[in-house]
Amino acid sequence: MPKPRILVAHPRLTSSGGGNVMAAWTLQALCTDFDVTFATLGPFDYRALNVHFGTSLRDGGFEVRVAPPRYQRILRSMPTPGALLEICLAMRWAQDLGREANYDLVYSTSNEMDFHRSGVQYVNYPWFFLPRPEIEMRWFHRIPGILNAYRELCLRLARATPSGLRRNLMLANSHFVVGEIKKAHGTNARVVYPPVPGKFLEVPFEERRLAIAAVGRVHRIKRWDMAVNIVEAVRRSGHPLELTLIGHADDHEYGRKLDRLAKTRPWFRWIRNATRTELLAELSRHKYGIHTMRGEHFGIAPAEQQRAGCIPFVHNSGGQVEIVGNDPRLTFDGVDDAVKRIVRAIENPELERELRIQVAERKSWFTEKRFCESVREIAWELVGNGALAKTASA
Repeated sequence: MPKPRILVAHPRLTSSGGGNVMAAWTLQALCTDFDVTFATLGPFDYRALNVHFGTSLRDGGFEVRVAPPRYQRILRSMPTPGALLEICLAMRWAQDLGREANYDLVYSTSNEMDFHRSGVQYVNYPWFFLPRPEIEMRWFHRIPGILNAYRELCLRLARATPSGLRRNLMLANSHFVVGEIKKAHGTNARVVYPPVPGKFLEVPFEERRLAIAAVGRVHRIKRWDMAVNIVEAVRRSGHPLELTLIGHADDHEYGRKLDRLAKTRPWFRWIRNATRTELLAELSRHKYGIHTMRGEHFGIAPAEQQRAGCIPFVHNSGGQVEIVGNDPRLTFDGVDDAVKRIVRAIENPELERELRIQVAERKSWFTEKRFCESVREIAWELVGNGALAKTASA
């Protein structure tokens, strides 16, 4: 008996970023039970994905349909790269493929898409949401009317409507994003936490360094200089805490600022371009983790720290607070607040033991196994409901 057919749409699948981790593992999950076609705008490197994300994707494991050259010409005609434009072009390409073949289910792994029929869309943050968070704004967004005009252009290219975007079952990476989806679309969503893959080493807490790890792309929105200030204040309180930043430079001017900070602080290391194996090994040697970004949609880095057995401290905003169970002992609002919580954990063995137990209990929440089971369960649920899976556009 032939497998049900699923079309998965994603603009570009690269070997970095939490959204791409989720997309790669969605393909991994669906390929076991379904005949999958992947609609995308460009080729990708199977080996790089497997090395960085821990997947076992292979050429021939699913059909890959790369959009025709005219799509690339549209992208090259723009004065600056546009993530929304790429999503909308991938949407249009998926619509074209949907007309060519009779898929049992269509599935977006890159936010809202109008497939001209019902499907599934995994929303990292609703692109339809306005105004955008301040951290995502660029200079050109501040030109009066430009953001609305750009979005209108993208919707037209995508042959999409607001009602079409709302037709799908919405999945979200956190309860925080569920709330943002409600604001943007007036609809609810189901939470499926992203996977945090890898073979995490089991290193006894007592054998770990008195150090705190920060993981993620090196960009000013991550506020890693705030992490430096926090650790510096902890050290002034009498604890020789060290800081390790693991990530590649995404903002070169900001990277130079961190380089200057590291040169005058021997306790601050910056590890660039670490492989997945190196990252997990490094985390296993740290007692603590920190994530300073404000309003992070989910924050895969604190989940990685938690799976590695680190006690993670996160800014009290966004979806990252869910990773630590909304525990006020692990969330902070500013530098002084963070310093108090970290020092308290260092100086209070009983509190540290309680936090370690909590970390151990929450490790399984973000495994790739749990994610794959959820994806397959949802896909079978919708494929089995033929009325939903094959609803045509009105």
